[in-house]
Amino acid sequence: MTTSKLRTATAVAALALAGTGAAQVQIEPGAAAGRNITIGRDSAAARVVSVEYQGRYSNVRIERSEPGAEPNQHPIAIDAVAMRSLLASLQMPGGQPEPLLSAAELDEIAPPLASALRKATADQDVTFAVSDRHGALGPLAPRVVTTARVFRRDGQMQVIAGLVRRDFENQLHGTGYLIPFEPGARAKAVDANARIAVEAGAGNNRRADWAVLWLEAKPAAPATVAAPAAPATVAAPAAPTTATATGTAPTVSAPAAVVPVTPASRTMPAPEAATGAAPDADALYRNVSERLKALQKLRESGVISEQEYQEKRRQILKDM
Repeated sequence: MTTSKLRTATAVAALALAGTGAAQVQIEPGAAAGRNITIGRDSAAARVVSVEYQGRYSNVRIERSEPGAEPNQHPIAIDAVAMRSLLASLQMPGGQPEPLLSAAELDEIAPPLASALRKATADQDVTFAVSDRHGALGPLAPRVVTTARVFRRDGQMQVIAGLVRRDFENQLHGTGYLIPFEPGARAKAVDANARIAVEAGAGNNRRADWAVLWLEAKPAAPATVAAPAAPATVAAPAAPTTATATGTAPTVSAPAAVVPVTPASRTMPAPEAATGAAPDADALYRNVSERLKALQKLRESGVISEQEYQEKRRQILKDM
């Protein structure tokens, strides 16, 4: 099959996907080595409301929530910088801490994901698929995909993984079949091998494939009320007596209400308060993005090792 014919077949496949509401991706010419391309339809395709972003082997979708799901706390006022920071706290489980998503994946997926969450309603979720090459082989490693379902519940960001670094490229090259990019599900894990972790202090796990990322400070324990200095004190009843005389109801102390934190005002999971004026979000995002891209080039060219890359990357994100 010529390159022009392959491009035509790819365009037809993309149009067919748009008609069915399936996960939309852009297949690069030559990916199936001249074979006819078959793109698997994921189980949530029929619930897709809109496609916020479509890239090569990646997408961000707004879809109706799963049947029986409780209403979400949507829309979410969150920007790309805050979204990237949240996603950067996701890790591969076990062993040496390793970010789940690469810098390139974070750069690609954070802006459209934040945009979709700003549009989603209480009965809608946002799902994404993003891919890159991971591991010591660098550009020689097979391309893998990570998918997830994202929504806000209980004041926190819920991330349910579907596929975690699943190799799809070898099968695509060998057979011309692109596996369905299944997002995560509330009922049960989509893939028994899909596991994610959360950076210490940024959240926790509800399930092996389900992470809770803190948008707000972890609730503090109730303050302990000091006991009276001596039981003989009788001044306490005086308050209601005075209040009755003035016709005013007695005042009863109550716990302070928990005020939700707007995600957009929080650029990193740590609940520490920043001093001084907040930096411009777009400028900060561009600065961090450029530094991370430059760092990635140094790693790919062999100037720095993988360990040096990961250490410097964590430092850049910490400086945010």
